[in-house]
Formats: sequence, C-alpha cells, structure tokens
Amino acid sequence: MEYSPLVRKLFATLPRCGELTAGPGTTVAGEAMALERGAWVRLEARLEGGRLVDCAFRAWGCPHTLGAAAIAAERLVGWRVGTPAPVNAHALAALLAAPAEKLGRLLVVEDAMQALLQGASGLQLPVSAH
Repeated sequence: MEYSPLVRKLFATLPRCGELTAGPGTTVAGEAMALERGAWVRLEARLEGGRLVDCAFRAWGCPHTLGAAAIAAERLVGWRVGTPAPVNAHALAALLAAPAEKLGRLLVVEDAMQALLQGASGLQLPVSAH
C-alpha cells in the first residue's frame, strides 16, 4: 500500500504518542476499539479551566490509524468545553489521503476522541484528578 508523505512522517515520528505528562488539571480519557478492523485508540488529556492543555495517545493499528491518532491528539490541545470536536474521521481521511477502506479505522479514532470530549464536558466522570 502507498502511504502519503504525511502518513509516513507521522508514522516515523509518532508525535504525542505515549504517556500523558504530569501536570495540573484533571485527567480525562477516551478509548475505542474495533479489533476486527485492526484498530484500538486511547486518548488522554489534561483539562484545566475548561480547556484541554495537553493530550497524548496510545494506539494499535495501521499507519493511517496511528497518524490519525497523532493528528487528533495535536488538535485536541486548546479545545474548550462546549465547542465542536476539532476534527472528524472524514477530515482525517482527507488529511492523510487515506483510501476509503480505511475509514472504519479512522472512525475508531473519532470515537475515542468523542469519548474523551464527553468526559471533559462532564458527561462522564474523569479518569483521575491530579
């Protein structure tokens, strides 16, 4: 399979991949998986003053899945409670020049992000408080 230059760059560097760094605020998380599609994504973020101040991800999947998780984690920083999600699966697919058959995996990234945003909005309890 051919990968776009952006997918290759993100897969090589995996920005924001790993543990969320310690800091002030409340930690919230969102997780989604579709193992039959070959995708698992967990996003963690710190919420302070109604805004996400840091975000990291862990994921299992193809380079498109990992690249999409990296973009989502980056775009979540600065998100304010009550505002729309900063990106969705279709926008991720366009950014990554992902083929149509990868959309199901990118929807897993979107689902993890939506779960995190619901937690940050107080619709779910935060994972832990610092």
